[in-house]
Amino acid sequence: MALGCLVTVTAVAGVLMWRGTGSGGKDDVREETEDTREQLSWNSEETETKEEAKEETRETKEETKEETAEETTGRETEHLAQSALKETEPSAAEEQAPAAAQARSVSFSEADRLSWPVEGSVIMDFSMDRTVYFPTLEEYKCSPAVLIQSEVGTQVKAPADALVKVVGSDEEWGNYLTLDLGGGYELTIGQMENIALSPGDYAGAGAVMGTVAAPTKYYVVEGPNLYVQMTKDGAPIDPLDYME
Repeated sequence: MALGCLVTVTAVAGVLMWRGTGSGGKDDVREETEDTREQLSWNSEETETKEEAKEETRETKEETKEETAEETTGRETEHLAQSALKETEPSAAEEQAPAAAQARSVSFSEADRLSWPVEGSVIMDFSMDRTVYFPTLEEYKCSPAVLIQSEVGTQVKAPADALVKVVGSDEEWGNYLTLDLGGGYELTIGQMENIALSPGDYAGAGAVMGTVAAPTKYYVVEGPNLYVQMTKDGAPIDPLDYME
């Protein structure tokens, strides 16, 4: 009787133990399932976060590109506008040019007089209506200028306010310059050296223009002299008629 009761109690205890063990396993499975679901949910959220971050990065890059393009276009437009403005606006030099040109305009009339470019005797007169003798050439011909005797190195001064029209060299006249006196009057002065002026320069009356040079082969016998020719509207006239 006692032995039977022990077997029964042992069997009951085994059943209870088995049930307890089985119940604990289900709980473990349930907990693992919950953990797995939480892990999947966390992974999904992390993936969504990464995708959102990538999307934000792409949007940021696109916005940056658009802003850069807008800034570049803006700079190019501004540069083109400034260039166009510079082309249309007159420079300071251009604005001053009319005033300078007006200040340096020259005017000469029949009533005006010339000062002597050098001091000396006239060794050949102006003559277009009859011929005169040229000693070096040993011939007679017309003379469209006057020759003023001088010395090599003598300073040559502007006979009146003038604009330099031409600076050149001629076989007969040597180095010369042509002065625009205004009013259609011009002076060509030759047999010079050390000319200190250029075409377009302004020469005030009395300004040093250069010095007397050795005579060319056309005037060796005449000796050092200054060649002075005057024209009115291109026609030769006697400069002595205008010299004081």
